[in-house]
Amino acid sequence: MENLKKETHEDIFTELESVLNFNSLKSSPILSKFLRYVVEETVNENQHFIKEYSIAVNVLKRSFDFNSRDDAVVRIHAGRLRRILNEYYLTIGQNNSLIIDIPKGCYVPRFIRKENNREESLPPTVSRHNDTNPIIAIFPFKAITTEQNLDLFSLMLCEELSAQLSLFDDISVVGNFSSEMISKINQNILEAAKSIGADFIITGNIQCNDRTLQIRVNLLNSKTGEFVMTKSFDHINIKDIHRIQNEITHSIVSEIGGYYGSIFKEIIKTSPSRITDHLSIWKGLYSYYKYQCDCSFENYWSAFRNLAEATKLHPNHATTWAMLGEFYLHGVVFAIENDENTIEEAYRCVMKSLKIDPHCQQAWHTLTWVNLFKKDIEACLSSAEQCIKINPNASGIVSGVGCMLVFAGYFDKGFLIMQDAIEKNPYSPWWINIGFCCYYLSKKEYKNAFLCAEKMDSEETFWDPLLKCATLSLINEDVKAKKYLSKLLALQPGMPYKIHQILSSVILSQDLVREINEAIFHQSQ
Repeated sequence: MENLKKETHEDIFTELESVLNFNSLKSSPILSKFLRYVVEETVNENQHFIKEYSIAVNVLKRSFDFNSRDDAVVRIHAGRLRRILNEYYLTIGQNNSLIIDIPKGCYVPRFIRKENNREESLPPTVSRHNDTNPIIAIFPFKAITTEQNLDLFSLMLCEELSAQLSLFDDISVVGNFSSEMISKINQNILEAAKSIGADFIITGNIQCNDRTLQIRVNLLNSKTGEFVMTKSFDHINIKDIHRIQNEITHSIVSEIGGYYGSIFKEIIKTSPSRITDHLSIWKGLYSYYKYQCDCSFENYWSAFRNLAEATKLHPNHATTWAMLGEFYLHGVVFAIENDENTIEEAYRCVMKSLKIDPHCQQAWHTLTWVNLFKKDIEACLSSAEQCIKINPNASGIVSGVGCMLVFAGYFDKGFLIMQDAIEKNPYSPWWINIGFCCYYLSKKEYKNAFLCAEKMDSEETFWDPLLKCATLSLINEDVKAKKYLSKLLALQPGMPYKIHQILSSVILSQDLVREINEAIFHQSQ
């Protein structure tokens, strides 16, 4: 960052005090201290010391053995602070000549002076119309009764929902509001949402009757007013408020976040203009999602082309780089590409993504694939754990790394991760069933393995007939097994003689590879 001119210091501190007087910050001493710390360090030209560790120790008073890989507290508070700054510059600070901005992916603030008060000089984090992510407004829950301290519980629930949803790369969240904004919300929630550019609203009500706590959570499309999702929770024992809060948060967040959640599906269904406005990125994201739900060569090549185009036009978009890297590897997995440089090209893409955003979960997901292909099982486990740690509620991505751990030979660990993710949200990539099938094969539970193979329904890939043939062979259903062998040979004529090589590229347990290979070879005699 360029050294700041001394004559601007006074302007920066004046703007800082103005922001700190904003109601949402005045009510949060921790966030106020966070903002003051990073601004003062930057003005004093100590910005190279502004790291996750220094913020945790100096601002949040964590111990000196703080490890950011085990504790996301700094990232969560930074997300909350960015949302408050966003709200401030959209409301009472919209005419200020100086803007304090903390870009996503780092903690060093930028000080941006608006030229001639033109809107286009605003940073991307402030502009409502320059963000490819859907924006969710988390409005306060209404406390219907006053028997318990429900207002406090409502505040805690909204804070936790905001924090957990902020962990998704594909969602922007607004969750702290001034008293003026609260008044607008109470009058008309749809108009209030539109005034801050929100695409969706999370709200609901809380009531307590006869010691039973009842919570209803609603997700609304702010443009149409339609309910996208509604869920109810009843708790008889209300002593453990934190447990109740966590249960509700995890249930809601897992269902609505990510590329397999309600919000992404609703955007595609009801807001085609959102895709048109950011055509290359959204085409890449949408085609990625389409392929993961419906495997075909047409969908694979469409996604590959769209992601490659998106990275050219938007080279600083971390998620599309990570997705492109994953697609290079999928070409090997499904015998579409088999170039020896493919893995290195995937690695180049994922390193590009992580350089842009070290906390991009999609990048850690792809890095787990890369480590699997490099047959580095310890690195595979490490990157998988980091991926999950970033956002354990991103069920689609989490189930994916669980599947990769099964491929790497961590059968029990991978299975439990996949199972937990599927329980949170049944929507997941189609190839997760390969992981479940491999797990049951490793346990010699051949009937369960066949049931998982049956769920694949991806007949354009060799994995579908191969695993159905192998599992049927292992339960002595030879007639049906030969039927799938014929389909396999139609897709890959020389497959029986190439199975060991292809399977070994992704499944690291040689015992498992040998068992599948022998089951197929038995049917080819």
